[in-house]
Amino acid sequence: MRIGRLELAAFTLPVLLFQAIELTWRAYLPRFLNQDVGIALGAVGALLLGARLLDAMADPLLGWISDTVRTPFGRRRPWMVFGATLVPFGALLLFLAPTDASMTMIVAASLLLHIGYSFIITPHGGWGLELSDDRHQRTRIMGAKVWFAVVGSLGLLAFLALLERGFAVPLRLEMALLGWAIAVLAPLTVLVVILRFPERPAPDGAGQAGGPMMLIRAMLTNGDMRRILLLYIVTGAADAAAASIFLFLAEDGLGLKGWSATLLMIQPVMALLTLPLWSRLSVRIGRKRVLMIAYATQALAAPLLFLVPAGQPVLFGAFLVLRALGWGVDYMLLRAMIADVADEGDRGASRFSASYYGVSSITLKIAMGLGGAGGLWLIDLAGRAIWPGGGDLILRMAFAAPAMLAALIALPLLNGGRQMVPHAGTLQADA
Repeated sequence: MRIGRLELAAFTLPVLLFQAIELTWRAYLPRFLNQDVGIALGAVGALLLGARLLDAMADPLLGWISDTVRTPFGRRRPWMVFGATLVPFGALLLFLAPTDASMTMIVAASLLLHIGYSFIITPHGGWGLELSDDRHQRTRIMGAKVWFAVVGSLGLLAFLALLERGFAVPLRLEMALLGWAIAVLAPLTVLVVILRFPERPAPDGAGQAGGPMMLIRAMLTNGDMRRILLLYIVTGAADAAAASIFLFLAEDGLGLKGWSATLLMIQPVMALLTLPLWSRLSVRIGRKRVLMIAYATQALAAPLLFLVPAGQPVLFGAFLVLRALGWGVDYMLLRAMIADVADEGDRGASRFSASYYGVSSITLKIAMGLGGAGGLWLIDLAGRAIWPGGGDLILRMAFAAPAMLAALIALPLLNGGRQMVPHAGTLQADA
């Protein structure tokens, strides 16, 4: 059964919240904590990694609880409501932190934000995997989630670009506004979902699973699941490494102070235009081939960064356009593949969809933590030695190399081995 566009829009509203948190955490927080709060880059990198490791521990447990614990209000709703009460406190404490804020306060605020975030995103992700049993509808649902993430980030970045270019608003005020936006979005978007959508009834046996670790081990016996998780690792690490140093590259490396939000808008705009095309193409030629094209496109565009001269926002923008041609396709298709694996693993019962989502989320968040921290640690070490004499080369390398390395790993992974997530009648499409 085809899910209507308005229904898709309503269900994916929390993605606006998720994107606001990710954008602020990955792109703006490192520079804010370093420049405005006064925390060393190395410590900021450790914070990014530590928060992702916390997520990695919380997500499988929350997925298992959301799948197996029945309440009078449903399996998903209570945890999402609880998360929506924690996120505002964490966001306001962290993104409005004063200059003399202690590391203890920063860590505590980060814990509140990320625990609340996990309590929303994991049950919501499992709920989304249950919306349809049709393979192509799942691609459409995951495409809608990515599309709304793009729209959300585009709206935030357009607002920030107006503040930067039109009013020269400092980073501290930008962070405060982002904190308040997240604090409002958390309860609002969760409320729409829990009031508008009925949950699929828990199937027989949903509360009879073993512990979360037993369930994870069972999932990892699936070869398709292991391969998808490896792709999540290379994708998440490459994406987070580039995001964490973007402001440093634009403002310090290329001398484009005040252009960051404007330039960051290019990626979501391109995704908004290209994702529907990639989605249709995946139906025609298969997900594997589309993923291979997307990884190759980003890798081939990455070295062009070394040809962009400093002080040229138009040329840097043109580079970002080429780099963004394949952005977002990987997340969209990998999430759809996870839905297929979950359905096959449960023999169509969708008993443990939140657990499947949680396992993929663990992998992605650890990869993002390692990628974001690794990028900051690299430029921190390089900056101590050569920053005054032209450390922009290190920034360019740190920004371009992850996409090339990701392609070197992902392309052989996609090209070799057996069919990923086979379905009757679709073997040739994804072969």
